[in-house]
Amino acid sequence: MKYFFSILCAIAFLGTAMAQDIELPQPNLEPGMSLNEALMIRKTDRNYIPEDVPLEQLSHVLWCAYGINRPESHRRTVPSARNVQEMDLYVMSKTGVYRYDTEKNLLLFIKSGDFRSKISSQEHFAVAPYAIVIVADAKKLDSFPDDLIDFYMGVDCGYVSQDIYLAAAADGLGTVACGAIDRKALTDILNLSKTQKIMLAHPLGFVAR
Repeated sequence: MKYFFSILCAIAFLGTAMAQDIELPQPNLEPGMSLNEALMIRKTDRNYIPEDVPLEQLSHVLWCAYGINRPESHRRTVPSARNVQEMDLYVMSKTGVYRYDTEKNLLLFIKSGDFRSKISSQEHFAVAPYAIVIVADAKKLDSFPDDLIDFYMGVDCGYVSQDIYLAAAADGLGTVACGAIDRKALTDILNLSKTQKIMLAHPLGFVAR
């Protein structure tokens, strides 16, 4: 009985340990591959292996996609209409769901569990160790004409998506921008509000050679 109780305590401890924010390593901003080189090898990949991607590389991809490159003014690596910065990046892994906090360089815990296979019927989401979901908040564009809100969210999402492609290429990783995703399921999984709209999802991982 005592042994059984110890096992239960250990399981409870592990569950609690998983249910927490993840502090990301500082992204490596040392000069590396040139932009021209990254553009030359940027491509769509769908054939992943389940090998884990180091947090250092995930941190770098997230910073390239939506990081702060001018801390004094909180400006980003990508532009946005009137600098409203309406995007959020969510990261789904084998162990949980998180939101990227670029200010603190954290993955903010949302829930435990592996929901990657719920993203889409495309099987590569269940194989790649990470998926990055790009979400726009229409509330931040409420000063725009109604008929232009979707347009600007789409344009701004495109900047983020291309940076994910280029960062993945530079880091030896594969990715693909996917629009054929289950937005209803993802809205529930990510605990999104009514004004938040799921734009694209990117699997991220090493590619089978």
